[in-house]
Amino acid sequence: MLSELQQLISSAVKENEPLAGHTTYRIGGSADYFFAATTSDEAIKALHVAKELGLSYFILGGGSNVLVSDEGFHGLLIKMANRGIEFAGTKIKIEAGTPTALVALKSVEAGLTGFEWAVGLPGTIGGAIRGNAGMFGGDTGQVIETVRCIRNGEPEQLTHEQCAFGYRDSLFKHQSGCVILSAVLALETASDLAASQQQLQAILAHKKDQQPIEYPTAGCIFKNWLPSEPEDLISIRQSLDLDSGEEIPVTPNGTVPAGWIIDRAQLKGTKVGGAMISEKHANFFINSSGASASDVIGLIAVVKTRVRNITRSVIHLQEEIEYLGF
Repeated sequence: MLSELQQLISSAVKENEPLAGHTTYRIGGSADYFFAATTSDEAIKALHVAKELGLSYFILGGGSNVLVSDEGFHGLLIKMANRGIEFAGTKIKIEAGTPTALVALKSVEAGLTGFEWAVGLPGTIGGAIRGNAGMFGGDTGQVIETVRCIRNGEPEQLTHEQCAFGYRDSLFKHQSGCVILSAVLALETASDLAASQQQLQAILAHKKDQQPIEYPTAGCIFKNWLPSEPEDLISIRQSLDLDSGEEIPVTPNGTVPAGWIIDRAQLKGTKVGGAMISEKHANFFINSSGASASDVIGLIAVVKTRVRNITRSVIHLQEEIEYLGF
């Protein structure tokens, strides 16, 4: 199979490639076959070949927000390594494999505003679009004008509306075989460039102070919790033993931060094997000492069970990370 893939796709296709080195978690087994696509055309070719051969495939970006099984992935893993940023007025065309933080930095250098918050995001712009990644009140979908993708085997350009962005969600999570190749971001001209630069520095300083960047992590493990009824907030006040004057933090979109919930459940520092809940930010599980995927799975189970039990089943945390090879 390796020689056939190398002949049909590229001589750069590898066999039994360890995936731990391609993820921010530094966890996971090997992919049967691995190809880093440096252009959209290479990615398209690899996708077509995988389909023609009936070979399972997975698209990987920067390797954040994913947990790879200890058994690895049986099939062809295609890493989007196509990078490129082109400016046209207030629009930016970006190749899917471009690091999101780099896009934020370059947008400010170009005198644009609206994407500063993304300097704190790990991973690539393709992954950020797929999961509608966000922080500090912003999310990727807000600035997307169009997305070029492979859909039903053919290149297609989708509008913002067609991408169906939701909280940590988009069309691309639900349509198998719909793969992001590039995108156009629509920003605004910065009226105060110094303020934008200061915002970048403040976000990076906040990330260093509040997130365990000194350890391998996948980013936030769980989605923020969205109460289904107004009474849910009253209920968790009692179950989390809050003081009468203590406010529950609610984001602008009505969710309660998962990190705050896990912290109030007194789970910071909890360990399973080499995986540990960060003392800095409870929604970050760190690879503290040679953690396996099984360790992380075990720690996720501990948190979900503890939170569900102490809130009397009011809160059911849902993972934000994606599982590969399970």
